[in-house]
Amino acid sequence: MLYRRKLLHGDDAEQIITELYEQGHNLADMLIEQILGTQLSRDEREDLIQEGFLRLITHVEDLSERSLSGRLSYMSSTMRNLAIDEGRRRTKQRLMGLLDMIDDESCREISSNELSPEEHFLMKEDREDRKRRLEEALNRLKPRDMALLIERYGEERSDREIGERLGIKPENVRTYMDRARKRLADIYQEEE
Repeated sequence: MLYRRKLLHGDDAEQIITELYEQGHNLADMLIEQILGTQLSRDEREDLIQEGFLRLITHVEDLSERSLSGRLSYMSSTMRNLAIDEGRRRTKQRLMGLLDMIDDESCREISSNELSPEEHFLMKEDREDRKRRLEEALNRLKPRDMALLIERYGEERSDREIGERLGIKPENVRTYMDRARKRLADIYQEEE
C-alpha cells in the first residue's frame, strides 16, 4: 500500500504556523540571541525569525504530523541553523572587509607615480590573486579557527574577550590562535 501524505488545507496550515509562532517566538528569539549575541539588533533578530517561519511554512505537512513539542523542536533546529548560517555570513563579510583594508594599505605603500601602467596592472592582478587564494583558504578553515582569526584581527579583541565570546579559557586562546594561523598558512600554501 502506498503511503500518502495528508494535504493540508490553507486554514489548517495557517493554524499550525500561527500556533507555532505564538508558542515558539520567544524561544526562537532566545536561540538566535544566544548564538549570535550582540551581532544582531532586535529588528535583525526579528527578520531572522520571520525568515525561519517562512521556511517552516514549506514544511507544514511534516509539522502537522508532530505534537506541539515536536513542532517546537523542529522550529528550534530551523532557527539554530539560520542563526549559524547568518553568523557565518557575517564572519565572511567581516573577513572580506578586512581583506579590502589590507589591499588598500598595500596600495598606499607605493606612490602611483613610481609605477608604470603595466606595473600597476600586474600589482593589482597579483593582489587580487592573493586575495582570492586567502579567501579560499579561509573558507576551508574550521568555523572555530575562522572565528578566532576574525575576533583577533577583524575585531581586535584581547585573549580574555575572545575566550569569553567563544567559550575558550583565556589561557588557551593563544594556543588555539597559533594553530588557526598555522592551518590557514598551510591551506594558503596548498593553494599556490
